[in-house]
Amino acid sequence: MNDTSSDLDRSDVRAVHRRDVGRIFRFVLVVALIAVLVVVALDNRRDVRVGYAIGDADAPVWIVLVASAVAGMVIGWLARHRPHRNI
Repeated sequence: MNDTSSDLDRSDVRAVHRRDVGRIFRFVLVVALIAVLVVVALDNRRDVRVGYAIGDADAPVWIVLVASAVAGMVIGWLARHRPHRNI
């Protein structure tokens, strides 16, 4: 009986370890992507013309890049956290 509980403890540890490795990998990936975005944004400070459906405006490239990245994160978050419907 002691061997069975020992096997269960080891499998639980491995499952938690894999989940933690996944979280660490995701965190490192997010930090790396944010660092790349910051470097690209700081390197591109010129103004560009941004066209909208109802007009256009001049804006620095870094603002356009950051706004696009934030919009992508919001869209990704909304797509991942959809409410479940009970039919």
